[in-house]
Amino acid sequence: MNVLAIDTSVGVSVAILRSDGEVIQSKAVDHGMQGELTAELISQVAVDAGLGIPEITNVVVGVGPGPFTGLRVGLVTAGVFAHARDIPIHGICSLDAIAFDFAKPCVVVTDARRKELYWAHYDGLRIGDPQVSKPEVIAAQFPDSLFVGPGAQLYPESIAGEVMELRAGSLAKLFASGSAQLVDVSPMYLRKPDAVEPTIRKSVL
Repeated sequence: MNVLAIDTSVGVSVAILRSDGEVIQSKAVDHGMQGELTAELISQVAVDAGLGIPEITNVVVGVGPGPFTGLRVGLVTAGVFAHARDIPIHGICSLDAIAFDFAKPCVVVTDARRKELYWAHYDGLRIGDPQVSKPEVIAAQFPDSLFVGPGAQLYPESIAGEVMELRAGSLAKLFASGSAQLVDVSPMYLRKPDAVEPTIRKSVL
């Protein structure tokens, strides 16, 4: 089983888990460049892994939570790839990959902007659904918890924890372990997108 993993909830991360257990991984953190970078990184990691595209047997994609545009790019790319190759695609909450790496009870936090954090609570498995909250609210709810993830030092006055990257390779390993909490392959936005269609037409007169 050769697994392609894609996550665009925090920058862009692409990895291949080969059938021999080796993870080949590439990451770029340029926000707003997901569309340009994701396909390029897929080709790059396939070459680095010494695999042809037809040898990939499964696709795993991080479904967020994350920004509207970034998630959409990752899921569309993963979906098109899986459809073109006629192979299975599997969705996993992106935060689960960080908790899998940490391997201890924790609260995973990533940047939600607007002075908020996306978060999820873990004790072996994820407890409940991911949420978005102010850092002081999360800290009050989990006063004795360990905080980990890309957002663990963004608001040190409320939350001070261990900064950990979100790696697509961890999504692939989590899937291969058989313990992943698989979810629908649809984006976890948690908030409405900033851009909305106007409800009233503006006059041009």
